[in-house]
Amino acid sequence: MIAAILVVFLCALLLTDFRLRAGGYLIVAAVAGLYGSFGYYKMRSASNDPRIYTTLCVVPQIVLVAMLVASLGYIAASANLPMQDANLLAFDRLLGLDFRAYLDFVNDRPVLIGVLARAYNSIWAQLFGLLLLLSLVGQGRRAAELVLAVTIGLIVTTGISTLVPATGVYGALGLLPAEYSQIEPTVYYNTLKELPLVRDGTTRLLDVYELGSVLTFPSFHALSAALYIWACWPIRWLRGVGLIWNTVMLAATPIGGGHYFADVLAGLAVAAVSIYAVNRIAARLAPAGHSRPKLLLQLSPAAT
Repeated sequence: MIAAILVVFLCALLLTDFRLRAGGYLIVAAVAGLYGSFGYYKMRSASNDPRIYTTLCVVPQIVLVAMLVASLGYIAASANLPMQDANLLAFDRLLGLDFRAYLDFVNDRPVLIGVLARAYNSIWAQLFGLLLLLSLVGQGRRAAELVLAVTIGLIVTTGISTLVPATGVYGALGLLPAEYSQIEPTVYYNTLKELPLVRDGTTRLLDVYELGSVLTFPSFHALSAALYIWACWPIRWLRGVGLIWNTVMLAATPIGGGHYFADVLAGLAVAAVSIYAVNRIAARLAPAGHSRPKLLLQLSPAAT
């Protein structure tokens, strides 16, 4: 899948006027390749330990996926299709969901803001932490499945966001920073800065170290929260912690990212599709009469 994403990315570069600051991409690819090669070597060695080689394999995979799909997100956003903020806001109102009331409730509670901010900002720390933890406790298969689910989710999210571009609910409601003085939605501000520059043709140089957020619908935070809860589930002592913390991250998503409630619901739907796809792929890859997928089994502890 990483190879396929790379091919699409290279084709997109050839067909558009986007350019790369190649040095950053080459450094990230080289480090990830070295890391993954060492993992493959450890997997093939006589003294292979699944806890070690799983960690060495899944981490560079997710780094490469994130780099390539985030870059493709910029190219996709340059399609400059009509903005859908008004429709997304109308959908929220159809459901009876009032962002302004929710914003005022949170803005009046500084302690709640601190909790929501920590949960919201934990998205990447959780991903890498879960991959390491799952690998080290012998849940290598689930670590590999999480990488695959995030990959599928990122691809689907990028595709939908291309067709349904939006900036965010703060702008749609005409809200000014003074009206939410206790909150600083940095991800929303990043989208507000980056997306117009991509859409009008100003941004055409991709730098892997400066890639920002240009996706609003569906919410990647909501997608991630659902996938992290699912990934935690095989570890009994981690279930409650993962469920509570990622429920808080879901609650923080509209505020931190300027997301419509529709974005959150769409992100959860994409997560469900991703988990279903992972299960289907695993079933198709499983050898006859075997319940575990062949390719994912490579990243699993020895069968007991």
